[in-house]
Amino acid sequence: MAAYKIAARIEKDGGLHLSSLPFRAGDEVEVIVLRRDLESPKGDSSDPLREQLPPVTRRLLGIAQGVSEEDYYLHLEEKYR
Repeated sequence: MAAYKIAARIEKDGGLHLSSLPFRAGDEVEVIVLRRDLESPKGDSSDPLREQLPPVTRRLLGIAQGVSEEDYYLHLEEKYR
């Protein structure tokens, strides 16, 4: 089964509205709701699944976790001069 991940906020009435999903009207889907952990430690390398990712993906995850876009472009300029 293919998974599609999307972030959303619970509405005041406790409801949840999802739109622009990549499914057709009438498709049956399974829904699992997880509370986001906003205080997870950055750069946590203890995750065994993270270690299985290709190196380029791990670098991109590091960028997403706090390296500024400007620093990333500086890195690229230095690397490919």
